[in-house]
Amino acid sequence: MNKYLISFLSVFIITDTYAVVPVQVLGTQTVAQVCNYDYIALDEIKATVADKYRFDKSVVFINDFSDWQNWNADVEFGTNVYLDIKNLSSKNNGQKLEHVSSANVVNVFVKDADNLYKVNFNAAGSDLFFNLVRETDYKKVFKDSRGAFLENIRLNHPDDKMLSAMDSALTITEINSVMNSAYHFNPMILMNPIKTLNRAVLIDLLSGTNKGVGADIDYIFSDKTSNYGGHLYIANKYKDLFFKIGLNLNRFSYSDNFNDFDGMVYGLDIRVKQYIDTFWLDGIAGINQSVFNADNIYVNGDITDNPKGVSEYARLSIGYDYKDFDDFVFAPFVGVLFQNNFVSGFSDRNMNLHTGLLGKYDFVMDGMKYEYAASVATDEKANWNIETKIGFVSVVDNAGAYVGFSAFRNEFGTNYKLSVNGKMYF
Repeated sequence: MNKYLISFLSVFIITDTYAVVPVQVLGTQTVAQVCNYDYIALDEIKATVADKYRFDKSVVFINDFSDWQNWNADVEFGTNVYLDIKNLSSKNNGQKLEHVSSANVVNVFVKDADNLYKVNFNAAGSDLFFNLVRETDYKKVFKDSRGAFLENIRLNHPDDKMLSAMDSALTITEINSVMNSAYHFNPMILMNPIKTLNRAVLIDLLSGTNKGVGADIDYIFSDKTSNYGGHLYIANKYKDLFFKIGLNLNRFSYSDNFNDFDGMVYGLDIRVKQYIDTFWLDGIAGINQSVFNADNIYVNGDITDNPKGVSEYARLSIGYDYKDFDDFVFAPFVGVLFQNNFVSGFSDRNMNLHTGLLGKYDFVMDGMKYEYAASVATDEKANWNIETKIGFVSVVDNAGAYVGFSAFRNEFGTNYKLSVNGKMYF
């Protein structure tokens, strides 16, 4: 009688540190009943001394997979058992839960804190093997509208670079880094090619000081950016003040590890140059608007299509012409460069000092004026630029053409610019 009663007796193990885990004595075995726990740590269960552990309808927290591997216990899984393994990663792929039996393997799940992996189980004797499968359904990874947003991108653009990089990431930290590097979640990325175009305009100190009309055709390229366009302008002088007003239109494309997009940019700029004896001030200010051929962007839960950008830019330089050399002019200069960019409620502003040296040489022969010019400069952020220009102008009809080449480094790498210019003076 006493033996019969003992077989159904519930024994409770209580310590100062851990929660109560009920233990039953069944025959010659003590069985810990881990049942109906919303959340319980494996360490609490391990502190309960028993011959066998039966899990059912509970969530068990495991700090590291090795905590289970170092636990030599006989375990039986019932239904709806969740194992929350904190440091679960791909390195655990193919591992096993030893001494585990379960008639309901399909109802046993393992989840990690980031919801980034799903687990496939296979039972083999008294062991339960699992394989980690990287979750690429981001509606399961993210519990907000980002999941549906990403699913829509995958549906319409399955080869999207951002999604490909996200699918290859091993941690949620890596995924967040990819998202921050893609225009879908960081709209300022769209302004990268516009910043490069503006930089190419700002570093040009080789513009002449003659009245007339003209047109430029430019091609700017790098490993990320391709930009080609035109610039129409009219120039005039008032005493020693030279000014030029121009309209520009450019077509651009941009590509890096996480982005692919293109678009158009158009705008207006004004250039002035004032001589005071052999000193001079050279300035330019402009504004342009960009229209992007890009997919939707996600900002604070809102989804926007057809984003547009606005950019403001300016430069002011002061220099001094040394004319102590036959037909040569050398001019050291210092100045400041400025850009302010806006897109989808975000803005990015930067200003930095630059300094450099430009040189000019010209002569007339057989009714043609030949002009040569070059400049080199750097700024406080270690960006640099080199520019050369060659011109041929007819002395009789005041018409001419120029070709130029420049290389410059900005925050996105090294860029190159080829230009052809036609002018007619009056």
